[in-house]
Amino acid sequence: MLVVGALVIGSLGAYQLGWSGADLIVNAPFNGAFSDFISGLFFSVGGLAASAAVFLVQRIAKPVLWVMVPILLYCAAVPGAWNGVVSDFDLTRDAVMKRHYANAYAIKHMTDRGRYLSCQAENIELTADAKDACTKALTVAPGERIPGSEHRCGPLKMFGCFNTAPEK
Repeated sequence: MLVVGALVIGSLGAYQLGWSGADLIVNAPFNGAFSDFISGLFFSVGGLAASAAVFLVQRIAKPVLWVMVPILLYCAAVPGAWNGVVSDFDLTRDAVMKRHYANAYAIKHMTDRGRYLSCQAENIELTADAKDACTKALTVAPGERIPGSEHRCGPLKMFGCFNTAPEK
């Protein structure tokens, strides 16, 4: 029972480790100091939880590590890092992408980038109030930057580019 509990806690820690680690790698140039600090804190907590689980299992059931380590690596890479990158590290956008449905509340509580991507996505069904929220959020004056329309371009997608509203 203790080994199963360690596996669950280690998997959750590995998930957080993958999500936060990928967030630090991908978004470090774009995040502020506070956001980087929070991501680093979550990365540390996730790493501590995964390490503690591995240490506990090593002490009481060493053969289980042959199963546990691949599970933790999978949890860090696939649900952690991959889902974080796909959802642009926005939990509200992640939930909308999984359900293929968004209302105005979800649209209003996303990051600018998540809102821009969700309003443009063809596989996300928007309610009438969500369509209104998208219209209000993405309508700007000519020459102004559309909130969330930044693109990562250049080598390794580490530089920011901007789309702006067309001049009229």
